[in-house]
Amino acid sequence: MLESNVKIASMHAYASILANAARNGWNYTPESIVSGSKRHFEEMSLQLIAAGYEIVPADAHPHCANLNRAEDNKSTMTEPNTEGSPNHRPRPNPS
Repeated sequence: MLESNVKIASMHAYASILANAARNGWNYTPESIVSGSKRHFEEMSLQLIAAGYEIVPADAHPHCANLNRAEDNKSTMTEPNTEGSPNHRPRPNPS
C-alpha cells in the first residue's frame, strides 16, 4: 500500500473528526491540528501494519519475483503464435 494513499485516507478521516468536533463546539489551535494530523497518520499506519499491510513510500519500486524470473528467461521468450487466430494478418515483408 502506498504511503501517499494512507496519508490521503488519514487526512480525510481526520478532517471528518475535526468537523464533528467543530459541530460540537470544540476549537483547536492550528498547532494542535497539525500535531493531531501527524498522530492520526502514524496510528492509522500502525493499525494497517498490524492488520498485515505493508506501507511503502510512493517512490518505491516493489520487488516482483516473477519479473526477475522473466528477465532471466528473456532469451527463451518468443512472440505468441497467433496464426490460428481469426484476426491474424501476416506481417508485411519490408523490402
